[in-house]
Amino acid sequence: MSRRHVLILVALTSSALAVCAGPQATPANNLRDLLIKDDIQQAEAVLLRTPRSAESLAFQGEVDFRKGNFEKARISYQAAIQMNEKTARAHFGLGKLALAKVNSKTALTEFRRAIALDPMEPLYHFHASEATDLEKNTAETRKHLEEFIRLDRHDDEDRLIEAKAALALIAAFGNKDYGVVKAPDQPALIPLRKTLNLIFADVRINGKGPYNFVVDTGASQTALSEKLARDLGLKIITSTVMHGVGGSGKTKSNIYRIDQLQIGDVSVGDLPVGTFDDPVISQLADGIIGTAMLADFIITINYPEGRLELSHKPVTTPDAIPIWCVSNMLLLPADANGKPGNFIVDTGAITSVLSLSMANAMGVNEKTPGALVDLGIAGVGGAQGITLMLPPVTLKSARQSEALSQALAIDLKEVSRMLGTEVSGVAGFDFLSKYKLTIDYYKAEIHLSK
Repeated sequence: MSRRHVLILVALTSSALAVCAGPQATPANNLRDLLIKDDIQQAEAVLLRTPRSAESLAFQGEVDFRKGNFEKARISYQAAIQMNEKTARAHFGLGKLALAKVNSKTALTEFRRAIALDPMEPLYHFHASEATDLEKNTAETRKHLEEFIRLDRHDDEDRLIEAKAALALIAAFGNKDYGVVKAPDQPALIPLRKTLNLIFADVRINGKGPYNFVVDTGASQTALSEKLARDLGLKIITSTVMHGVGGSGKTKSNIYRIDQLQIGDVSVGDLPVGTFDDPVISQLADGIIGTAMLADFIITINYPEGRLELSHKPVTTPDAIPIWCVSNMLLLPADANGKPGNFIVDTGAITSVLSLSMANAMGVNEKTPGALVDLGIAGVGGAQGITLMLPPVTLKSARQSEALSQALAIDLKEVSRMLGTEVSGVAGFDFLSKYKLTIDYYKAEIHLSK
């Protein structure tokens, strides 16, 4: 799984969850500007006035990708390449789709093609670094990150911070492998505790502990509380931006290096970890296990029996649900009251929520009588702004359907912007807790069984 050391923490809030244009005024540059600003509605309006071409088809694919319509995006990207095989943005789009299915080799081929066709586009290098990171090609990862920084035009501050942090970590580890997992062929079952609709496991850090960690499919990376990092005497390697719900949607996160993390009889050595300093989260947990850290295993979070199961044996049942994996986040195609979208599979969310845009699609907004509520929701980005109470909602995936007892909608715009695609909501405890949730990161699929 990805070794990228940029923390993106969405889950574990107190109630629910936790790119480069020049001055030219051509339609293409206008569209690039609008996509950088995440002004998708205006980008669509420009496309309606733009003559059909390979380039406009590629941009249509990008708009569809941003809206979470991945298969429509694929059709547009492929149509662009059929019209003109040298359409760099179309190759870039196909690379992003491959990366979201954890097919790093295909993704890298497409990104390299895009770069060869348009070497001055910084964003192509940034995403190529993610693919080479999956391939554990540190030298090429460094090259792409350095090129992204060199070409950066100061309109994507968060990615610039991430790229610099990743380079700092590469320098800190040198040529040494990191995040190295050691475990028996069949690891022992790991007991889980359920508290406040969250699941916890005992974790030891550098031989000390046990500490109380949330097992969280909605956190892209493992993280410690700043208090625990101080207690352990860890030294900061670098810092980056942590994204999540509430406030501005992001906050600073220091990155540390730990010698060993142990969960059950599984040991992970030389592991970079992020940190959080949110007082609400810190009262609940010493840290957060991002399950992507264990992606070399088939991971089963067995809610009914209260245990975490790790295995190398593939799941062969026919009930697999295809997902998309974006920045280590699991996006489940599902619909809410018939409205389709992509929902983060999040064991660190004590309840499921919808996005404000999904609520609007259902006809609910701030002006809807009785919809606006004050629940004091907080997340890693600070206090939540708008929270809407929705009428009864049924969340339905390809394999199961759950009626949500308390349907809320919150602002997920910053999370969507960070992932580069629309997040329609979060499938949390009330959606998952009746099931055994099995995750196969490399097949980009999950199983929900009783």
